[in-house]
Amino acid sequence: MRKFQFNLQRLLDYRHMIEDTLLAELASIRAEYGRERTRLLDMIRDRDAFSRRMKEGPQSEDAEQMRRACDYLEDLSGQISVQETALRRITERKDKKTAEVVEASRNRKALDRLREVKQSEHGNQAARADQAFLDELASIRSNHQRCQIGERA
Repeated sequence: MRKFQFNLQRLLDYRHMIEDTLLAELASIRAEYGRERTRLLDMIRDRDAFSRRMKEGPQSEDAEQMRRACDYLEDLSGQISVQETALRRITERKDKKTAEVVEASRNRKALDRLREVKQSEHGNQAARADQAFLDELASIRSNHQRCQIGERA
């Protein structure tokens, strides 16, 4: 019997390629998320450290320096807000890409299951053909032995 050949193999290969591409894109987004999250945590740590230093006591009594320190804290808080917004956008992109990966994986797995079923059917059909051949061979041998016994008698 012929070797098994899945007639939708090209489509299955294409779906594997799509899934791999989406996984690579998701990995890139996750890496970006990690970098931006680290950046946000650094900003928060810097703001909190500066704020603690100011609460411990002003470094000088100069009003101008106090105003600049307050402006710096406000600027850091604004940067943190912007970074949080950017992180939310990245999270949304990551969630969307994750859903795309799940869908692509579902599509590929459906074809994988179909391929397994078809391969199993092919194997069963080959086994039936082999068994039919062996049955026919046994039948011919049995008939041949009966003929030889009948000729001796």
